[in-house]
Formats: sequence, C-alpha cells, structure tokens
Amino acid sequence: MAANCYSTIFVNYGDADRDILTRQLRMLKERYHSSVVLMLASDKDSQFLGQNAELFVDTINITDSDVSEAVLEYCQKGHISVKEATYMGELSDGDTRLKEAGLEVKNPDEMAESYKKAMEMLQKMVNPMLKR
Repeated sequence: MAANCYSTIFVNYGDADRDILTRQLRMLKERYHSSVVLMLASDKDSQFLGQNAELFVDTINITDSDVSEAVLEYCQKGHISVKEATYMGELSDGDTRLKEAGLEVKNPDEMAESYKKAMEMLQKMVNPMLKR
C-alpha cells in the first residue's frame, strides 16, 4: 500500500458528530483505500457498527482498556506500520504515546469544524454560479 497516514484509520467516535465524521471517513477510505477500525467504547458504538458495518474492517473493544495501548497493540499484532496509521478520536489529557509512536492523531471536533467550513466555502462558491 502507498505510504500515507491513512492505510489504517482507527476511529473513536466518543461524543463527536458521527454524521460528519462518518462522511469524512468514507471519503478517506475511498481515496486512500484505507482500512477503518472502530473503537467500541459504548452501546452506542455497537449500534452504530450494526448500521454501518460496511465501513469497518475490524473493531477493538476498549470499554475497559487503555485506548493508546489498544491501538499500538493492534498495530503490532497486525503488522501495521504506525507511520501509515491515523487515530481519529479524543485521547486522555496528556496522552502522547500515539504521536510519539508515529501515528497521526486527529481531533474529531476539529475535523468536523474544518468540514463545516469547507462546505460553507463550497456553498458560497456554487451559489454565485447558480445565479448567473
């Protein structure tokens, strides 16, 4: 697989906007041919998996686990390069282990905000064109 930070995407939805984050995940998965791994932390995640099973290649149950440790262990066992993986989700305060290991870490709230701004810009660009 091409060397990019999206060969494997670990997603931990938490309280993030699932609709927007899922749109972004679908785009990244298609563009980079990524494998998406869902971090199961709640019943809400399990229900979401049932409704969107085609998006995910695997899951990691983290209800009683350390998230960073679970991701690093998954990479090690699956022979996944951490330099080609991305983690999308909140980490506990001060937890830098994933970044230190080489994973790109993305905050889902920041991703959602960036997506909304991009859609607003696109809408502003398209609306003047439609008025012509």
